Amino acid sequence: MKEHKTAEDKNFKKNQEDNVKAENNELNKDNYENENEEIKNEELNASVKKEKDEKEAKEDKKKKDIDDFITKLKNETQDDLIKKYINLMIENNKLKDENKKKDQDFGEIIDKYKRTLAEMENLRKRTQTDKQDFLKYANFNIINDFLTILDDFQRAIDSAKVEENLDIKNFVEGIEMIEKQFIDLLFKKYGTKKFGDKGEKFDPLLHQALMMEEGDYKDETILEVFRKGYMLHDRVVRHAQVKVGKPKN
Repeated sequence: MKEHKTAEDKNFKKNQEDNVKAENNELNKDNYENENEEIKNEELNASVKKEKDEKEAKEDKKKKDIDDFITKLKNETQDDLIKKYINLMIENNKLKDENKKKDQDFGEIIDKYKRTLAEMENLRKRTQTDKQDFLKYANFNIINDFLTILDDFQRAIDSAKVEENLDIKNFVEGIEMIEKQFIDLLFKKYGTKKFGDKGEKFDPLLHQALMMEEGDYKDETILEVFRKGYMLHDRVVRHAQVKVGKPKN
């Protein structure tokens, strides 16, 4: 019985010690938080005080500058003030003149800019009109040249209709002369070239193969020409239609 009571006393004592430790820990925690709060408050107060001091310093400096200016004015004579006023008026008029000149220069620049835009628009319209006229009348000179040949053909036809005993030889010679005139006009004046002769090497960029024939050929060769091809300078106007000899596989 005595031993049981002793154990209860020990447990009671231990519980008391634990409670005391818990209370001490809680107290220490509260003290730590209070110390942190005090530190934050001190830092905030220091920041507020620094800002207030800087503001007061600026106001003191501004006040001092005003006082110095007033003192300086009091020390100056009336003649000095008049001279300064005159100088300020001169400087002010000078600045006004400069601003007026700048406004005039700016106005001139705007006018030049507007005129340039108008000229560019007129140039664009004129260029567009010239382009349309060029496309519209691009064949004017060609047609004028071919009209001369057409007149010669018409004279030859009219002459053949009128003559009862037509000299075929002279008629053919006349047609050949017109053909020569046409060829000279087409090939010499306008830079047209004719191609597509028998024996030429076949070129798919120039020739159109209508028929193919395999044989003992070294390369693809033109065997027969059905229709000549023509080029204007370096551009193909019409492909030559040909029969091609193809090497055996």
